[in-house]
Amino acid sequence: MPKSDNKHAISLYNSLDKHIGHVAAEDFLEKLPLSKSADYVKKSKWASDVCVYLEEWFAEDEISKIRMECSCRPGDKAEKVKKLYHTSADYDEFCERFNKEYAPENNLSHDGKALYFSYPTCYCSYVKRGTGNITNSWCFCTLGYAEKLFSHALSREVKVELLESVKTGGEKCLMKIT
Repeated sequence: MPKSDNKHAISLYNSLDKHIGHVAAEDFLEKLPLSKSADYVKKSKWASDVCVYLEEWFAEDEISKIRMECSCRPGDKAEKVKKLYHTSADYDEFCERFNKEYAPENNLSHDGKALYFSYPTCYCSYVKRGTGNITNSWCFCTLGYAEKLFSHALSREVKVELLESVKTGGEKCLMKIT
């Protein structure tokens, strides 16, 4: 069996194991191994192949759960954003303070009903320099990141919806948070 010691491949394996089952996780690992020594070209091709694999075998709601689970973690940023939120008088001030701290890498706005979180470019090290065919299946991981970040910051569960993605033809990566 080919070596698959890459942390993202292992994370995806673990998410498949949790949400679909062990047989599916083993099948994935056998068909789409990835070494931690893979360069950006191999990572990009692997990400494209992961999209094809997931879309061939699973429904969109399953893919979303799988990819959200294996998203990057917001780390210390979650606590910083929580402090910004809890020391702001309202969403206007929260968005203004967030943007002062994190723009232009991130932007936060609201319409009175939902927050809108965006990135001006793709930051994913697996696909940002690649030329592979990336679909929303890959980009669902950013929903997991945003969900973790804003659930912690707002001290409640949030729902995150992907509205636009740079890698799928959008002008930016844009998520709606309710």
